Amino acid sequence: MPDVANIMAVGILIGIAVLALKTAVGCGFANLKRREILYIASIYFILSVVMGYLVGIIPVDTTQNILASGLAVHIIIAIGLVYFGVHTKKKWLSSGSDISRRSFLLLSCPCPVCLTATFLACMTLANVTGVSNVTIGLLVGTIFFLCICIDTYAISSIARRFNLKNPSALGTAMILFGLFYLLSPLIIPAYLQAQTLPNSGFSISLSDITLSFALFAILIILGFVRDRHARSKYMGGVEKKWTYQRE
Repeated sequence: MPDVANIMAVGILIGIAVLALKTAVGCGFANLKRREILYIASIYFILSVVMGYLVGIIPVDTTQNILASGLAVHIIIAIGLVYFGVHTKKKWLSSGSDISRRSFLLLSCPCPVCLTATFLACMTLANVTGVSNVTIGLLVGTIFFLCICIDTYAISSIARRFNLKNPSALGTAMILFGLFYLLSPLIIPAYLQAQTLPNSGFSISLSDITLSFALFAILIILGFVRDRHARSKYMGGVEKKWTYQRE
């Protein structure tokens, strides 16, 4: 049983690191100063400590009520990500206007979905490990802080290396996350329901799977090429320069 508890704890901490990656994507592609990235990482650290403290205060019934209304909030955030992602790309490609310092907030700042996930992670870790709530909050907050800082630096460095650090790339990331947010409430319940159905014994052809992945890859490549072409053709073939914030 302790082994199962350890595996569950590690899995939850990995999930927190993945959640921090979403924030890092927004910070990495946006035109932010280093201290602004530290501010955002610090906000997640403080909120994680608060969530850990609230684990012993908020009753389970309240948590269930929050989860019941989570789908509506999930969809609203998804629509907002897609809309402002398109708006960010359009502003940059059409007029060279950089609104990344505002639009990235929808992707990187704590949202109700992130806060709920953080609270549930703290609650589950406290129950599984038996460690105090505040200590769990400090642990989760530290993981958030370190992962956001490290992932942001890595994403920003890679994006600059391939000349992709611009508002258009941020808009693309926001659109992808928005589509994921829209599809996950549909795909995940359908998958869980399918697991309860009796096995019908049907088989899936390997060639069909390969063809599906190939089509997805072609669409992604075409979108990438189109985005690069649009940015390189703007203003007579001279690609717009972006002044990076470094302080």
